[in-house]
Amino acid sequence: MKKLFLLLTGLLVISILQSCYKDIGPVEPEGEVPDNGISFGRDIQPIFDQNCINCHPSSGNLDLRAGNAYNNLVNVDASGYSGKLVVPNDPDNSILYKKIDGSNAYGSNMPLGGSLSATQINMIKQWITEGAQNN
Repeated sequence: MKKLFLLLTGLLVISILQSCYKDIGPVEPEGEVPDNGISFGRDIQPIFDQNCINCHPSSGNLDLRAGNAYNNLVNVDASGYSGKLVVPNDPDNSILYKKIDGSNAYGSNMPLGGSLSATQINMIKQWITEGAQNN
C-alpha cells in the first residue's frame, strides 16, 4: 500500500512539473527578436512600462506611458537635440535608438543607471527598421 502511494505521488509530481513546463512557451535566445515582426503594443510598450515610465511619466518631458508613448516618439522632434526621436525605417538616425544602444551619441545611455537587454535593444531597433508602426 505504501509503495502504491509513493508511486502515485511520484506520478502526480511528474505530471504537474511536465504541465508547468509546457506553459512556459518558447524562449528567444538573448539578443534575438521574434521572426513574426515586432508589434509596438505587444513588444515595445512593455519595455517602456518596465524600464522607462518611472522617469518618463505624464509630468515629465517625455510621456512613455501606454496610450501616449507612440505619439510622443514617432516623427517627433527631440527636446534638446537636433533630430527626431524615432525616424521610421532609420534606427541610426533615431535618437531613441541612439540613447539605448550604448554609444552615448546623445548624452547618457538610457535608462539612467541601467541598461536594456540585448534582446530589448534589438527589438526596438527592429521595430524602427520595420517602419515604427503603431500596431
